[in-house]
Amino acid sequence: AEQTSPAEGKSFEEQGDLLELHCGNGNFTLPLAENFRQVLATELVKDTTQHATECARRAKVQNIKFARLSSKELEQALSGDRAFRRLDDAGVELSHYNFQTVLVDPPRQGLDQAGLEVVKRVRRCLYVSCNPSRLAADLDELPGYEVRAAAFFDQFPFTEHAEMAVLLERPA
Repeated sequence: AEQTSPAEGKSFEEQGDLLELHCGNGNFTLPLAENFRQVLATELVKDTTQHATECARRAKVQNIKFARLSSKELEQALSGDRAFRRLDDAGVELSHYNFQTVLVDPPRQGLDQAGLEVVKRVRRCLYVSCNPSRLAADLDELPGYEVRAAAFFDQFPFTEHAEMAVLLERPA
């Protein structure tokens, strides 16, 4: 029988694979992984990707690969402009992925140009932001996407910081 994603009741083939930029320790990666056939999560900080890999191992989540790449390096790899040994070391063969969704959780300054280009490659984006004004500016750079859902949540209680999440999708 064909496996289905719990999130949308779609087959994993229909749902596609998840690409993540700025994955950090995998706080969003691990719980979302069950909704996708496979996940490629990227982060610039080596220690952080190692920690995320260990978290996935301990949680027995086996469909995630973590790679240390900047958004610019990821965009170069996806474009075929450059090969990265760090992808090989992580066991990642990009041609085996069918990215339909990208999850981004950028730093306060938002996405850089390469990150925006990565987002434009897929039909669906889950954008998590700790800076609502930067989120708004980045959304202006992503024409053709519609906001399908939005949420505001307090990930850091008793501080002035709050998070927003926006699900963007290009109409079919």
